[in-house]
Amino acid sequence: MTILDTSAGLKVIPLGGMGEIGMNCLVLEQRVSGEPDRLLIDCGVSFPFGDYGVDTYGPRLDYLLDQPAALQGVVLTHAHEDHAGALVRLLLALEDELRSEQRRLPVWAPAYAIELVRLRLEETPRASQLVALRPTGPGQRFGAGSFTVEPIRVTHSMVDSTALAIDTVVGKVLHTGDFKLDSGPADGELTDVARLGRLGDGGVRLLLSDSTNVLEPGASGSEADAAEALYAVIGSANRRAVVGLFASNLHRLHAVGEAARRHGRKLCLLGRSLHVHSTIGLRLGRLDWPSDLLISAELASRLPANQVVYAVTGTQGEPRAALRRLASDRHGDLRLEPGDTVVLSSRVIPGNERAVQCLVGDLLGLGVQLRSRTTDPRLHVSGHGHREELRKMLSLVRPEAFIPLHGTPLHLQHHAALARQVGVGQVLVLRDGEVAHLTVEGIGMATPVPVGKVAMAAGIELDDGVLQQRRILGRCGVVFVVVATGSGHGGVSVAVKVKGLPLADEIVSETTRAARLAVTGK
Repeated sequence: MTILDTSAGLKVIPLGGMGEIGMNCLVLEQRVSGEPDRLLIDCGVSFPFGDYGVDTYGPRLDYLLDQPAALQGVVLTHAHEDHAGALVRLLLALEDELRSEQRRLPVWAPAYAIELVRLRLEETPRASQLVALRPTGPGQRFGAGSFTVEPIRVTHSMVDSTALAIDTVVGKVLHTGDFKLDSGPADGELTDVARLGRLGDGGVRLLLSDSTNVLEPGASGSEADAAEALYAVIGSANRRAVVGLFASNLHRLHAVGEAARRHGRKLCLLGRSLHVHSTIGLRLGRLDWPSDLLISAELASRLPANQVVYAVTGTQGEPRAALRRLASDRHGDLRLEPGDTVVLSSRVIPGNERAVQCLVGDLLGLGVQLRSRTTDPRLHVSGHGHREELRKMLSLVRPEAFIPLHGTPLHLQHHAALARQVGVGQVLVLRDGEVAHLTVEGIGMATPVPVGKVAMAAGIELDDGVLQQRRILGRCGVVFVVVATGSGHGGVSVAVKVKGLPLADEIVSETTRAARLAVTGK
């Protein structure tokens, strides 16, 4: 017999995303027949500000691995990497337990997220044998252990984004996921304000809400405005139009395609991730382009410059992305020329400022006409609600308790203050590893759990020692010395390579002399 322990209450345990932007990973835990029952909401990565060869950072999963049988499944709110990028690593970490129990870990997600997860699993066949993918959508309630979950449609810069209304032992918990209140989304799918209001009428014990743009006043703006700005800029371009954008923003990609169609141009995609997202978008009916709109780079190169729009990746100055290679005049499929129009339909992610400045400088050096938020603020709108949208969410839901999600300590504190202004009585700010304990009467803190970051490069985990060595090498450089002895004439051969150090010739000379002395004594 299953017995829900209401006296034990509900624990809210962030393993990532509380105190930083990205790496969103949250555990809800309640007790069933005396044993913990856990539901994981999102399992994402963050991206490094520096390099050192690190591709991503993911959350440490020790808490989940300590009692793997307690994990009833994972619910993904949407497909962005900071919410879903660490899922494969979680599956591999649970491999022994899942195989011994002869079970697959359930993963519920919207259709678009399911398709992207399938692509990741194709790259790691072992992980694909450990998971049961379960597509879900707005209003489709499902059980996950002792939890019952209802996805709710929200607008975001990723299609198929959802909030989650979760039945728990202490009442209804609402997790907003990433959201905005856009009156004109490209796909017409508005945040389901009516459903959120009904949830508020019925009583919400706890609201967990996105804090990303709490510091931005007013509202975030509409994707429809960004689309109109793109139509105008592309319509005024006399030669090629090249639009840099985030590949995952299918709304924006659709607008670029629509601009090309309206102005009698063809559309060419440069960048692997754009091909991935466009393929999924077309398959799921999210991109309703004419069948002859999309053309290859080879065909685009043979058309007049004023008959093509290029959508490209790399607005953050990523060294291997299409836009960076175009700015450096080393892209094999396209060469920018004076008079071409380049549009940066994006924001600058914190930490990428210097790379973007270099990108902009190199583009201007090629003589292109550069358009961005600086020249027209409508060319990009955020997928996260600004302060007034966050206020409206609080007013709609009217929760008894509130915990801000997704942000630095500054974001979380400001969102908590906003909740108090709106009249929420129980407000708690958490950091990764801190545990909120929620009962029907109140909310407080419980014993913290171990957390941390795991650095990943080419799918391999890098321990702290490796990262420290890379930092030292980056600061100090390295000298390689190869000494060969025992040649036919009994001589000694010394080869010295110097990387990242000044006075290289002097170092080679002195190191060669020292190596010979150490081996021969003279």
